[in-house]
Amino acid sequence: MLVGRRARTASRVLPLLGVVLATATGCGFLNALAHPPAPHAEPIAMASPAAHPPPPPVIVDGDLQGAGGGAVGQLVVTLGRARTGLVPPVSNSEDCDFDPLALQYLPVEFASTVPGLAAHVEVSTGPATPTDIGDVGIFVQSSDGDQVHCADSPRLPTRDTFFNQAGARAITAWVVLGRAVTPATPDGRPEAFPTLQLRISDLREMHDATTVQRRLVPGALGIGAPCADDARAICVPLG
Repeated sequence: MLVGRRARTASRVLPLLGVVLATATGCGFLNALAHPPAPHAEPIAMASPAAHPPPPPVIVDGDLQGAGGGAVGQLVVTLGRARTGLVPPVSNSEDCDFDPLALQYLPVEFASTVPGLAAHVEVSTGPATPTDIGDVGIFVQSSDGDQVHCADSPRLPTRDTFFNQAGARAITAWVVLGRAVTPATPDGRPEAFPTLQLRISDLREMHDATTVQRRLVPGALGIGAPCADDARAICVPLG
């Protein structure tokens, strides 16, 4: 009888133990589902910082002096980005008969610490200038918009004048290639600009539109050089 009772007790305990084990196993399984092991972390590729565009090329950087000597201020000339398919923002240029689809222009910016700086600017071709780029010209936007462009020969003016009468931070001129964009050169002819020469002459500080306060000449030039035929002017390639 004792043996039978022990057997019955064991038979009752064993299923119970199985239930406990099964429950414990089930809890662990559910817990594993609720909290799966962290996957192997892959290294996160860091995005490289956006490349900064290069600074605009400087073609003139130096001092301006009075005709009798003594520093008056500084002149810095920089080149912008060549543009195609657009005409330069010049008023009163109807006589120029621009073809926007063929034209390419290069902005040239004149910044100076001399108040009321004025000068003549001129562009000329050189021996390496391609012969198939059409007319070459230079334009400076007049402050009052009264200047008429292309009314005389040549069709595009190769010489213009600027006067910073309004005290702007800089004055912009546009050097134009009349036939730069063709089926063979859809991006224009940017390689032609460095073959052109810019001449900056008749530098002066103006009191007003008609009164010259003093004549100026180039001083020490860190970038750029006086013209070979006139040390009072600056001559540099456009690139």
